[in-house]
Amino acid sequence: MREMSCALRCLAAVACLWLGGSLQQAEAQTTEGHFIVRSDVTGVLHTKPKTILELLPRHVPDHFSDEDIQEFERRVRNLAIFDAVQVSVIDQVLVVVVREKFTLAPIVNFSTGKTNQDVDVTAGAGEYNIGGDATKLAAIFRYNQRRPNFELAMAQHSFHPTRWAKEANLFLASSAFRFQDSSAGWHRDRLGGEVEWKSPYQYGSPLRYEMVLRVYREYLTDASAQAPPSGYFIGVAPELIWDRYHWHDLVPSGYRLTLELRPGYFLGPNQNRHEGRLRYLQGVPLGRQTVLMLNGVAEAVNSGNVNHSLLIGSQAGVRGLADNLYRNRAQSYLNTELRHAVPIGPRWAVQGVVFSDLGLFQGMNQDGNVRGWTGAANIGGGIRIIPTWLTTTLLRVDVARLLAPTDAWLVQTAIAQYF
Repeated sequence: MREMSCALRCLAAVACLWLGGSLQQAEAQTTEGHFIVRSDVTGVLHTKPKTILELLPRHVPDHFSDEDIQEFERRVRNLAIFDAVQVSVIDQVLVVVVREKFTLAPIVNFSTGKTNQDVDVTAGAGEYNIGGDATKLAAIFRYNQRRPNFELAMAQHSFHPTRWAKEANLFLASSAFRFQDSSAGWHRDRLGGEVEWKSPYQYGSPLRYEMVLRVYREYLTDASAQAPPSGYFIGVAPELIWDRYHWHDLVPSGYRLTLELRPGYFLGPNQNRHEGRLRYLQGVPLGRQTVLMLNGVAEAVNSGNVNHSLLIGSQAGVRGLADNLYRNRAQSYLNTELRHAVPIGPRWAVQGVVFSDLGLFQGMNQDGNVRGWTGAANIGGGIRIIPTWLTTTLLRVDVARLLAPTDAWLVQTAIAQYF
């Protein structure tokens, strides 16, 4: 009996040790997630596997939590060069399966405005995946604000957890000025460039910050009345970004909040040129193919010179408003779209949309003096034909009924989402 009792006690002790070890192992699996010894990336054509794996918070082999794997997949999707991404861990192997979009393509965009003169046309060429690094290089001609514009830009992607991303561009930005209660007008041209630095996008924190240095020469032509003087501008633009946005061709999710503070100085007439902007973008999935999209903007500049103003219209703001007319000291607008997509073939979908745009703005006259506040609102609907194998390209047709500040209809066609 004594030997049996000792044997039972020993067996109980072993069971306790085994159970304790199992509980510790289960706890370790819960807290640590997965121990990954190697990776396997398939489906890439031009993209380097390293470009994808560099989005991990640590090098393999190492421990990764479930949250790490989910965030890694989100970053891969947000590169926007794949229309299918699947990430899993199988037998300590990180398996990444992607399907690449066609990334070397002409950059073509088109959007009608309130009048034929307010058409927005973009033509150029771009590679969204230079050297397989998800770096973008683009040369673009654009006709908007009733004037030709040019830009040459290069940008690294901003989803690397430890690297500062850099962007640079050279531009000629032109705009034709006109006013509601005056026949005065002129053309404003800006020739200059920007350099931007984006902070590493660390795991565990949605907060990012960016800094832009902007320099340009501003000069006016074809003035039909006394216009503000020409000069040179230098300014910086620190930005704070809280990013929980999950990009998707059909059903985006999450949100992104951006605060931009843009202090600057205009040399010539020696004027302050400050600007502040708050942007909000959110996707609320309501089903596998249905999403409620919200896009909000609130921004303001200091008054005194109408060449330093904000612009709202049908191209950006409230569909149905006259374009290139409302030059403002302050403005805000909210675009709401309910989108539902129906697949019609491999990598193709049709998306129906109902929308409403709301706006509020405080205008400026030709002398830079501030007007009163004006409200704007519309309702409408539209359709998109979306080839998910292309990067940021689709066919959009919207019909908007402007309810305020005047009654008007707008049929707008474009080859990109409104936001």
